[in-house]
Amino acid sequence: QLPNIVVWIANRDHPLSNSTATLKISNSNLILYDDHQERLVWNTNLINQVNVQESLVAELLDNGNFVLRYNNSKFFIWQSFDYPTDTLLPGMKLGWDGTKNLNKNLTSWTSLSDPSSGSYLFAIEHWNVSHGLIYSNGQVEFRTGPRYRQLVTIIETKEETSHSLNVTTNISSVSLLQLTYVGSLQLMEFIGGDINTLYYFPNDTCDFYNTCGDNSYCNTSNTCACIVGFHAWGLTKSNMRCVRKSQLSCHEKEFKKISNMKLPDTEYTIVETKVGLEECKKRCLMNCNCTAFANMDMRNGGSGCVMWTGDLVDVRSYDNDG
Repeated sequence: QLPNIVVWIANRDHPLSNSTATLKISNSNLILYDDHQERLVWNTNLINQVNVQESLVAELLDNGNFVLRYNNSKFFIWQSFDYPTDTLLPGMKLGWDGTKNLNKNLTSWTSLSDPSSGSYLFAIEHWNVSHGLIYSNGQVEFRTGPRYRQLVTIIETKEETSHSLNVTTNISSVSLLQLTYVGSLQLMEFIGGDINTLYYFPNDTCDFYNTCGDNSYCNTSNTCACIVGFHAWGLTKSNMRCVRKSQLSCHEKEFKKISNMKLPDTEYTIVETKVGLEECKKRCLMNCNCTAFANMDMRNGGSGCVMWTGDLVDVRSYDNDG
């Protein structure tokens, strides 16, 4: 038997004063009404519905999606999957949906017993190469790495930038990704009465965003080192930073291969999805501002091309990833 876990809350920031409330369809919307205080607590906020004469149906689907649709239609005019709280279920998507003009994120609970919006946010950045970022009170705390990318299906088009769980589910098991109230991501699998944690992030201090500073990396001993081609410079240990040993040249470039690394932050990159690694190297050599290059997708031998044109930010090493 699967455990009872709260995966979605409609009115998380507007709690009921008591249990006397009504969930009903009114004026082409699904609403939650506090009967005791005679006030509207929550609604789907839909406007300009065309088929106003046709009856509406609210339905909880087997995959956990709570939907509102017309009686004779399978099209959802509203669904809870578009408005996540702290949990990503199979079939849900996080990120930017251009057709609906929605940006879908996870927001943590305030505490273990308080489901109101907490201080942590997990968002999918709409960059050339998207990543998941965990924010704490608006500041980036962590950026996901290669292990996370193995667990999700990533779509990056003009219409959407989305991440969804790359897991199979059946009647006896379910998997979900949750942003906890302490700011960690965990992928849990429930099989019968057992709970297996398949993924937990962050793992160590190296997962903190850019913990060692630009052009350096956090190694497997949780200490900082400069990337090849850079050396430490500074008057004191507290303001030490990694700078180039020699100035970047358009005519004399040499690349050093670095393995088992988390790719740098991709906010400022050039991406060519149909270019292989050798062609990627040639294009980087022709660009005076290019500082590094790599495959965009490291799986199945690698594909695509990413070129960095500035400082290398938020890099770490792994024992066997990257």
